[in-house]
This record gives sequence, structure tokens and C-alpha cells, in this order.
Amino acid sequence: MTTNRRGAITLACAAAAGLAWPALGLAARKPSADGIVRLGQSTALTGNNGAVGRQFRDAAQGWFNLVNNQGGAGGHRLELVTLDDGGVVERATTNAKLLTSTHAVSGFFGFVGPGANREGMQVALEEGVPFIAPVSGMDVLRQQANGHVFLLRAGHRDEIRQIIRHTSSTGITRVGLLFEYESAGWEIRDSFAQAAEAAKLSSNISASVSRGSADVGASVPALLAANPQAIILSANPSASAAFVRAARKAGFGGSFYTVSTVGGQVLLDQLGPLAVGISVAQVVPFPWGGGTAISREFLAFCADNKITPDFASMEGYVAARWLTEALRRAKPREASAAAIASALERLPAVNLGGFPLAFNGDTRSASSFVELTVVSNALKFLK
Repeated sequence: MTTNRRGAITLACAAAAGLAWPALGLAARKPSADGIVRLGQSTALTGNNGAVGRQFRDAAQGWFNLVNNQGGAGGHRLELVTLDDGGVVERATTNAKLLTSTHAVSGFFGFVGPGANREGMQVALEEGVPFIAPVSGMDVLRQQANGHVFLLRAGHRDEIRQIIRHTSSTGITRVGLLFEYESAGWEIRDSFAQAAEAAKLSSNISASVSRGSADVGASVPALLAANPQAIILSANPSASAAFVRAARKAGFGGSFYTVSTVGGQVLLDQLGPLAVGISVAQVVPFPWGGGTAISREFLAFCADNKITPDFASMEGYVAARWLTEALRRAKPREASAAAIASALERLPAVNLGGFPLAFNGDTRSASSFVELTVVSNALKFLK
């Protein structure tokens, strides 16, 4: 089930004009005087998405520590400064500005949450720093005009298509969607409608929850009234878990699917046995079982660093390795925003233990990988 804003010169325009990254404003930021590649992250460490933020941060920080103990990447030490935004958009915006003004970071890395990523991308453009490996499937991040954005993962559009492809293959023709009423949720709703039309589903219906809310009192009857055979969850983890509980209590016996940003492990932790049978879209290699070289390396890394292996920590680990690979190959003379961005832009196709990563001409993402996993009776993820 695998398939494989303002006032900036876009990367494509810069290339056409024979310009390099300094033309994007990144050279305006002074390089680190101490030779440290200092990266800034705003994420929820508390609140609905706190677990995802902590898991990503801990794995990335663990990898950077390992690299630093071996002499650094491309001659530079790596440091990650993480500020908690609690999933609040306004705090994420403040954090992004603090990261450049107070902590003097040369790049943003691993922002988690739609609000943090939407505002963080804008602040990165204004402050002249690259926006690296955001944990988001939002379409806006994938537009070619956003040349300062370097994505690792597939987008929500890819995930929704894969889910609809799978439901169609099993004979399901009536599908519902729970989304969050904000820009990322609207994108998912539109992608769902397009995929449903392409698959010629007999019916599809969407219902929303307010941003950051877990109140599903209106959305449950709205979706169940259409008698769906499957429902896709794309709201925040607390709302998605609340919906499953309420829908099962109301007698819904169909299938549940989720997009990756809901957080499969977080949902499992909240639902317990009610999570059995839920299919979760994933955009990074399967962390358990050691079936690929990268999963074996990751499991050994987790054991050495006392990190719990899951999809969020796998994403942090892969993102940190990806950036390290770019810096090692480029060996930039200075730890500046422009040097970091240039290292990523010039990174050729790489294969991290069976997980290929390469930019192409159609997207700002290095991967379009989507895989469906399912929660087993033993409360484990299975491919």
C-alpha cells in the first residue's frame, strides 16, 4: 500500500536570473560567530499536540548530539533551540520572532502544527532564514513560490488520495471526513472532495470542528446521517479521539482512517482498545520490525538514546539525518542562513537506508512516500 509572500524572489526566478540564495535575502543574516549551526523550532510541547512535538524534538536533538560528539557536520556543531507554543498560533508567531532576534538561529526546523507552520513560514521569509522539515501536509508550504521552504514529507493531498485509493479497492463507496475549521483543514476538505470525485464515490460528506476544539457534538450526527462506510479523521488528536468514542457509542460500525498529522501513537494512547482497526497514513518509514536498514538504525539509535520509537520520533530522526547529510556534503565555510539553504538546495538524491529523498521540479518536498498502517488487536501498528 505504498505510493511511492511577500516580496521575495522565488527560487525559480533566482535561478533564471543567475542568482544564488543571497538574492532571497538569506545573506542578510549574519553567520554564527561561534561556528554553530543554530536551528529554531516552535512546537507544542504541551496541549493537544504536545506528544508529537516532544517526540520529534527528542529524536532530532539526539541525532544532533551524536553528530556533535563525532566532530559535527561539515565542520559545524548543531544546536536545536525549541520553544513551546502549546498549539497556539499567536505564541508560535512570537516564538518564531524570538528565535531569530534573541536566539540568533540561522534556520527554522521541525515546526509542528498548522498554525505554527503557516506563521513560521512567513516569519522565516521576513527574517531571511530557511524553513526546514516542517511537520505539515499543508499545500501552501509546497508551492514553488516558497523557495525558502525545504520539505521532507508528502502532503495531505498525497495522503488523502492514498486513503481514497485504498477504500475504493476494498469496495467502500461512501466516505466521510472530519476536519478542523482553519486553513489546513480547508485544504484537506478540498483534497477530499477532489479525490472523491476522481474515484466516483457514491457519496462523500464533510463536517468540521472549531480550531483547537474537541467538541464533536455537531459533527458526529452530521456525518453519521449520511451512513458512511468509512470516516477519515483529520482534526486535532483530541477531537479525532472524541469523535471515535462518540461515533462508536452512536452505533457506527464502519472503518476509520487518519492523516499522519493526527498522530497515530497519540490517538492510540487516547483511545486504547477503541483504536483497534484504525488505519493511519504515514509519511516516514515504518519504525518497528527492522525490515529496512533505516528502521534497524533507528531502533538502535532509540535504544542508545532512551527514545521511544514511533512515527513522530522517526520523522525527527530522518529530518535531522537529512539536514546533516546536506551539511556534510556541502561543508559550508560559515554557519549562515544562506549556507544552510544552499547546502539543502544543492543536495543530490540521497537514500537513507532504503528511504530515498530528492527534490523534483513539481514540489518543494523531497518525498511523496505514503503508507497505510493499521492498529492491531494487540494495540500495535502493522503494515
